[in-house]
Amino acid sequence: EDNKAVIKANSFFGEGPAPSSRTNSKTDVDADNVIKRRFLAAASRILQLYAMERGAQAADAACADLFAIATTQSDDLPSRPSDSALNILETAKVASIECANIFGGDRMANPMAPFPDADTDAIGMSHIKARSGSPMKGLQLDVERMFIESVEAFPHSMHMMEFTRNAVVATVLKVAFKSMIEQSRFCSFTPYGYKQMQVDCAFLRHMVLHYVEDDKMTDGTNGCKSLNNLLSDVMLNVGDRCSERDCVGQEEYFDEGRGGLLTPLSIAGSIMESGDPEITAKFVISEA
Repeated sequence: EDNKAVIKANSFFGEGPAPSSRTNSKTDVDADNVIKRRFLAAASRILQLYAMERGAQAADAACADLFAIATTQSDDLPSRPSDSALNILETAKVASIECANIFGGDRMANPMAPFPDADTDAIGMSHIKARSGSPMKGLQLDVERMFIESVEAFPHSMHMMEFTRNAVVATVLKVAFKSMIEQSRFCSFTPYGYKQMQVDCAFLRHMVLHYVEDDKMTDGTNGCKSLNNLLSDVMLNVGDRCSERDCVGQEEYFDEGRGGLLTPLSIAGSIMESGDPEITAKFVISEA
């Protein structure tokens, strides 16, 4: 995998003999590529530090209001994704644009996909209801956790970082989502807090494809799949710590005042219906 990263780095840094400062001829001063390998290793480490710094900023945003969300008491349904979720994506947007400016290429992975309405999303969630038949209980949560792959959030300092926008942004979001998992273990969630986390995770899952390509990276992992696994782990941890077990795993809600059937994703999509360009500009990447 390090060799693949080096190949991608060559396209960015260039390769070939260095020109002599005294003559017009080209002299191979690094025949064994030692200087080149050291330079690439140093550049890789700097890129890792940048990704982890942006990841730490996103993690701070992810955890800033988590305790307040967890302890909120309300009989109402959440109305939109939390500010914490928006701030995570705001940091990812900054990293994505900065990396595109450095490496070239597109500023985003894909244009933002439209949010489905509640009825369409409910059809997509029907396999969960068919599988469980009822909200998930403790044993079901344990079984779900068994099938979630472990994700390495922090890049190893001895591994070559892939010199792409995609790899950096995936790392930023991995660090943020991993922090949500760890922080949620210190909280007890009310039913409202659980539902708000459902909305946030559905929103983040939907937005991942806007920032990260659904393709394998040089380390053999798929960034989108890894991020979705982390978000699934977030909800499993939140479900473990929800004070009302009957709401754990429930994906459909009825609110007559808001049009009847609602799902976490349809609630998350309401932020796009607000019509406030200042809110969407925080996390949506434009073409130029």
